[in-house]
Amino acid sequence: MSGADKLGYLIRALSRTKRKDYENYVVNAIWNRLAMDDVKPVTQQLVLWPDGRRSFVDLYFPQAMIGVECDEAYHQRQRERDREREITITDVLRQIRGEDYRALHVDVSGSYEQVERSIDDCVRRIRAEIERRRQANEFTPWTEAYVDYKEFYKTRDAVSVADDVGFPRIADAVNTLCGSEYKRFQESWFVPSVMRQWYGDRYRVWFPKLAIGGKAVANGWNNRLSDDGTYIYEYNEDADLVDPVGDGDPNDIRITFAKSADPVTRIQAYRFVGVFRRISNSEDGTRKRYQRIETVFPIHRTPCLPIHI
Repeated sequence: MSGADKLGYLIRALSRTKRKDYENYVVNAIWNRLAMDDVKPVTQQLVLWPDGRRSFVDLYFPQAMIGVECDEAYHQRQRERDREREITITDVLRQIRGEDYRALHVDVSGSYEQVERSIDDCVRRIRAEIERRRQANEFTPWTEAYVDYKEFYKTRDAVSVADDVGFPRIADAVNTLCGSEYKRFQESWFVPSVMRQWYGDRYRVWFPKLAIGGKAVANGWNNRLSDDGTYIYEYNEDADLVDPVGDGDPNDIRITFAKSADPVTRIQAYRFVGVFRRISNSEDGTRKRYQRIETVFPIHRTPCLPIHI
């Protein structure tokens, strides 16, 4: 990653706390005092609850599985709610990453000296965990603002919604799944010929472009992913289009990569969001609905070849 790429990422990441003065101070103080440029800071890390609600971790270090929360005075009045929130975040991240998550807190309702000591204590704990992982060869340095999908999937046997890795083109995603060498695709919904060798016509691959600001971005097709990632709603803004064969086709199963922009890098890419099955239309009949049935899908390293007898 070039210095310009890293600088651009840090400028955008560390400015996402604007209009939150205390949080902005804490986040920037911790990052600057940590002084480790191979450690990636993630601000406003989204965590989706099982019931569809969402939380944001103020500052998250994925290489250390540590998050930092800035606790303003109002947190004193909702300690039980904060405790429930933290337990849920810990459970969700443990399931995604397969290891324990630790939350650190900076109480900014105290004096300047107290806040400074709390910030320094957080920095000490983060640095200690990073060094522990370095010594145990469990630390991967931050080298890319945008994850290289080829390197990421080189040794993995499946794609997962937990990966949050973007594919620049449709062909890149298909080639990763199938070990194929396609150059390009025009369609956003199809069955790759190489995939038929394993699955016949059971699966289609789907590359919807998610709506931006509630508006369609591709030929009037409005595709919306629910907040918890378990449903996709599809309709056309120019016409009431429904499935001509009826109210949902259970055989319509789609390996889905949705195109959207990374909130920090602002790079548009296709990300795996799951395997979805078509279910009933919306109550007014104008929206198709798809429900997620799998969060992972296997990778085939090389296409199977026809057997000659």
